[in-house]
Amino acid sequence: MQIYACDVPELPFPSTADLCQVLWCPVTHKPDHVPLLHSVWRDSRLVTNVLTEVPEPVETEEEYLPVPCVLSPERVREYPSVWVLPAGLDKQIAQWSKSSQNPENWSYHFHLSTAPGTKIGGWVDWIQDPIAMECDRGHEMSHLLTIASWEHDGESCKTWTPLEEKHRLGPYQVPELLEPANIMIGDAGSMYIFTCLKCPDRPVEAISQCS
Repeated sequence: MQIYACDVPELPFPSTADLCQVLWCPVTHKPDHVPLLHSVWRDSRLVTNVLTEVPEPVETEEEYLPVPCVLSPERVREYPSVWVLPAGLDKQIAQWSKSSQNPENWSYHFHLSTAPGTKIGGWVDWIQDPIAMECDRGHEMSHLLTIASWEHDGESCKTWTPLEEKHRLGPYQVPELLEPANIMIGDAGSMYIFTCLKCPDRPVEAISQCS
């Protein structure tokens, strides 16, 4: 995956870089039994000899070899998961969801809070318990990117499907919308990538969770 500062200026690029490249080895690696991930911050002006033919990996596992595609970032507004809301606020949300102020019968958890799927920044859509990430210097790290097996489920697709794709929604899941990159991380899992905003070189760490 390649992310340019001109497309996503909100990304915390180091002062010397305008390109974030996220690479992974498409085979299972221990101890988490997921692809081994590596991220690089680069100055695109120094990339002069671009390969005309992309080298193929020597060894692959089909579920870890993404379908080549173009990223079209869409900015969305999301809110914290119910699991991290201040005490008492979850009860107020539950009351709102059952009131006349919610004529669409939206669920805060599925339709309004944390956007699911592959995304840059924002709140982490944890599959299991939240994990606090720290860099080697002991600084708290911030969410950089999520790479997800599924972009949504049967409920969240109603509000989180991209606007230009909503006409394709129907009574059944559409594979091209559910898994556009055709990858599967463990049991419908996600890889969460974090970076340290206090370290000038922006070190990156990744962890994964599965259902």
